[in-house]
Formats: sequence, structure tokens, C-alpha cells
Amino acid sequence: MNPKDSLREEHGTIMKMLSVLQRFFVKPMSLKDGEAKDLEELIEFFEIYVDRHHHGKEEQGLFPALSRARTTDIDSLISSLLDDHCQARDYMKQIKSHAASIQSCTGVDFDEFKEVAQRFVELVRKHIRKENSEVLPLIEERLSEIERFQMSGQFHDLEEATFGLRGLETFLVGVRILYLKYYRQ
Repeated sequence: MNPKDSLREEHGTIMKMLSVLQRFFVKPMSLKDGEAKDLEELIEFFEIYVDRHHHGKEEQGLFPALSRARTTDIDSLISSLLDDHCQARDYMKQIKSHAASIQSCTGVDFDEFKEVAQRFVELVRKHIRKENSEVLPLIEERLSEIERFQMSGQFHDLEEATFGLRGLETFLVGVRILYLKYYRQ
């Protein structure tokens, strides 16, 4: 698959799961009836699919390839996106910590979880809009067909290293189930 199409498809999946995360902070949770397990799976999605898989593709393949174009605009854009990745990682650590406290009934203030989760959702949505409008077009504009083909190979290798041979499909089945469960609420 073309790297641009692959990344755009992943952005769609991520946006759907951001809406699921929002369901968790719309109202205080009791985290019963499987909600605690669902929240764990959601955090796992953001840590594995978004950070390791998707951001890995960008940080190991896309950004270095675009940086070779040697323009100031691209370098500052990439720097900004890398800052977003770091901020998203920090927010996810906080979300994970708050989720663990909520689940163990240690009395963490639900508002703290909600606040960090909202900041995470806003950051990632803004980040995806920036990538869709500014970065993805650069793949076609700045990279040759050979570079795009090589990047597709890198993306495939990273996917296999992260999920195994059939792991991504299996992982995404669980993601779809989680999305449908909370989308219908």
C-alpha cells in the first residue's frame, strides 16, 4: 500500500478510537461491567498501535525521508510533529496512571483523568489534521516512486515487528469490537 494511503487509513482508525476515549470521560465511570478491561484495551491501542506502530512509521521512515528534502519548512514541521509525539506519550503515561488509580479505587479525582484525556484527544486530533493537510501531500510531492516503494517496505517490516505476521489484523478486530461497543452508546 502507498505510504500516504497507509498513514491516512491509520489516522481514520485513530480518530475513531479517540471518540471511544471520549466516551470514558463524558461521565464518571464506575468501571464495572467490563469497562475497566475496555479502558485497558484502549490504553493498549494508543500505546501499541498509535505510538509504536504509527508513530514508529513516521519517526523511522517518513520523517527521515522527508528531512532529506532539505527545506526549512519541512524540518520545522517535522520538529513540531515530533514534539507532539512526545507530548502525546506524556499524556498517555498520565492517563494510564489515572486509569490504574480509578480501577484500584484509590480515590483519584475523576476530573484529573478527564482533563488529561481531553488534552490528549485534542492534541492527537490537531496532530492528525496537520499531518493530513501538510505532511501526507509531501509524500507525493517530495519523494520519488522508488523512495515511496522503499518506505512501504519499511512500514511492512515495522508492522511485522510490532504485531507479527497476522497480528495487526487480529489486533484491529479487537479495536473494531471496542469501537462498536462504545460508538452505539
